[in-house]
Amino acid sequence: MGPVPQPARPAQGQTPPQATLSAPAQVGRLNQQLLRMTEVLQLAARARDAGREELPFVIVNETVRAVAYDQAVLWDARTERVVALSGAARLEAGAPYVLLLNRLYRGIVSSGKRDEVQKLGPEAVTGDEEGAKAWLAPHLLWWPLRVRGNTVAVLMLGRRTAWQDNEQPLLNVLCGSYGQAWELARARLAPVKLGGRRKIKRIAIAAIIALLVGAGLVPVRSSAIAPAEVVAETPAFVRAPFAGVVDSIEVAPNAAVKAGQLIVRLERRQLDAEYKVAAKVLETATAQFRQTSQEAITDPRAREQLATLRARLDEARADFDYRQARLGRADILSPADGIAVFNDPAEWIGKPVEVGERILQVSPPTSSRIEIELPVTEATSLEEGAEVTFFSNLTPDQPVTGKVVFVSYATTVTPSGVLAYTARADLTGSADLRLGLKGTAKIFGPPRPLAVWLLRRPLAYLRQLVA
Repeated sequence: MGPVPQPARPAQGQTPPQATLSAPAQVGRLNQQLLRMTEVLQLAARARDAGREELPFVIVNETVRAVAYDQAVLWDARTERVVALSGAARLEAGAPYVLLLNRLYRGIVSSGKRDEVQKLGPEAVTGDEEGAKAWLAPHLLWWPLRVRGNTVAVLMLGRRTAWQDNEQPLLNVLCGSYGQAWELARARLAPVKLGGRRKIKRIAIAAIIALLVGAGLVPVRSSAIAPAEVVAETPAFVRAPFAGVVDSIEVAPNAAVKAGQLIVRLERRQLDAEYKVAAKVLETATAQFRQTSQEAITDPRAREQLATLRARLDEARADFDYRQARLGRADILSPADGIAVFNDPAEWIGKPVEVGERILQVSPPTSSRIEIELPVTEATSLEEGAEVTFFSNLTPDQPVTGKVVFVSYATTVTPSGVLAYTARADLTGSADLRLGLKGTAKIFGPPRPLAVWLLRRPLAYLRQLVA
């Protein structure tokens, strides 16, 4: 060791500097530095012994033994994602704090300074300055973990006080050890060469691969499962004949009705008033036409008005017939025998309806047709003529078979928010089921290789990504 440097003596007439420390203070500072170096060595050994899952936790939580900080963040340079946070045992990838840190990382990468040690502030996060000031410490230190010139991870430390230059040597040594431990934890150890054992292992691996490939090529019958409901084969819909207001529903939900039976009444007061006005107009036009016809026998001017009065009489009669027909259609009759399918009469009483708006449905009480809502992700074997097995919710142990008779070309959004195709199937070999009965339908398709069938969801997801 060289000679210990002596403190500079003040010139003649100058006051000695107050920064000169006493001997006990110098000894205390040296002891503190030795303790920090001991912590650095212990942390380096701790990092080398840590496993792949444990190492990020050690880096962000135990580095405080060597350097004081309030928060620490660790990014993986390969995935460019946060892998560990100080004080957090579990990482939520969708948390606002984690999303803010990922934006900070992308901003540093785009600036080309990812591989440089630098001091930052919350203003380094673009687009969310208020959120950055609330989540991040005012003084940040960006430190890449590098191995052989390549950045494998990035450690960022934050605290309320400014970073000192004398702390960087410790971090330089410690982060170098962290980088080596990071690569060691992710390295694959080379297998021990044991001669014949290695050959046997290769043969076994090849046999397993061949067995898996052979099993993947075995054809299996494809199928898809979707919710289904029993619907009417030939439903009769009761619609509003004209725009009006529903006055009453004359039948109860699911009640049996006959063809021609009164089931719905529309508001009649306005129709009655219009009918009476049209009757008075017709009566007046008829009287004027008769009087003018009698006068036309002797009065030439009356004969000239006959054509006009006849046209007015025809117009009044047509309006009267129209008002009379509307009044007659205010009472809506059942179009067929069956049951009235609707939910609650109170939902319709007093409700305005437009021309052709569906009010309820009259259908037979039983049916052998089901309607299937097949999600687009499962529609790999949907075609007309495909075999179907229906499992009702009431009797799931008694499945009913059938065939698909209709498949929609366009997709619709179901009440549950799923994009699906609509298919209808006729069931055979069983008695008719109660209308509205729900269950599950299994649709069978052509045989396909087992590997393609098992990987249909990943392949569909990849197809969406490529598209």
